[in-house]
Amino acid sequence: MKGDPIELFLDAGNLALDLLNTRESSDGASGDQLRSPDELRTWLHEAGLAAAGGRITALQSPPAARILLTEAHRLRDDVSLAVRSMVRGETVPAHVVYGINRVLEEGRTGASLRLDPDGARLEEAERGDSPLSMLVPVARAAADLIVSADAARVRRCASDTCGRWFLDTSKGGRRKWCSMATCGNRAKAATHRRRQASA
Repeated sequence: MKGDPIELFLDAGNLALDLLNTRESSDGASGDQLRSPDELRTWLHEAGLAAAGGRITALQSPPAARILLTEAHRLRDDVSLAVRSMVRGETVPAHVVYGINRVLEEGRTGASLRLDPDGARLEEAERGDSPLSMLVPVARAAADLIVSADAARVRRCASDTCGRWFLDTSKGGRRKWCSMATCGNRAKAATHRRRQASA
């Protein structure tokens, strides 16, 4: 419902996964935390992207804010397809690479993701600046994920009621929960209750 506060999860280990988690609900229900330009503004601020170059002013214009919200949704869809391709061991679709590149090329220092038979790489070049450049760090995180992340460490939370994605950057590579403070603690408490009940 409009006006309800959003609870942001920004601990996925990758900014693109943080954006993806604005749609992947933590309670098992399908939802969207970026339903309005105001919610996008909040997310950009919390993710540390709003202050970069003072570009948050782009969200003061209602038409520009709506366009940026649409672009954020498109980028999030591309991240979703890229992540799902990665975890299945498939090549990221060309239209997803195009979508990520559309955003990457909007930054002052633009970058393009290239897929070659030998693998993926990033090429950088100087570009102009636009309101869409506020999403460049997210697109860059998506490209970095595709280029250098171990797909086996891109995971969904082990909780049956959570749909969040995360990049396991732990030393042992055994992270199971999106967050120990939420899903991890709930699982520990449930295990403790089961042990108490059977004792």
